[in-house]
Amino acid sequence: MKYTEYIWDFDGTLFDTYPVMVKAFQRALRELGIEEKPDTLLYFMKKSIAETIGYYQDRYLLGELFFKRYLEIRQSYSLDEQPPISGAVKVCCQIVQQGGRNFIVSHRESPSLYAFLDHYGMRQLFTEIITGNDGYERKPNPDAFNYLVKKYQLKKGSTLAIGDRILDIQAGREAGIKTVFINLNDGLECDFADFKINSLEEALSL
Repeated sequence: MKYTEYIWDFDGTLFDTYPVMVKAFQRALRELGIEEKPDTLLYFMKKSIAETIGYYQDRYLLGELFFKRYLEIRQSYSLDEQPPISGAVKVCCQIVQQGGRNFIVSHRESPSLYAFLDHYGMRQLFTEIITGNDGYERKPNPDAFNYLVKKYQLKKGSTLAIGDRILDIQAGREAGIKTVFINLNDGLECDFADFKINSLEEALSL
């Protein structure tokens, strides 16, 4: 196994959470009399959820309560409606079994992220998990990646940063790590990733 250290994004990379996130956002807007197409929301949210929220708050003068309401609706969906991406459990298990290590760098808040991992029995597969509560700058800032590289003495030639968004790839590149873009056929393209894959299983053959 050429690569032994895997730094994963969470939403849309390890877990299929975007359908629920889009539904929740759409419902929060609809409560205020605003209609938006799911495809449009997905496209913007895959670029940056924070920027998407800011855009709609500014465009419709929604205020901070809109974000709170979005989170309330999102949290009303069950974890069973947001399963791991196909192959996620198998791939992470195989990495550990072969002596490798998994890490997560995510903007998602800690209670929510850990609830997912515990529900699906995956927490033990990760050496360290960085969430939005840990105080690092948001991706594409590479601070969280640099922290992991330094703390665990990760060899950059043996480390992959894997994500489904451009900002995941930007953060990995800024940290000097090889990057893997997951192509989900959702209209989002990334031309500067070191590798492109169509399934998580392909990451093991790089």
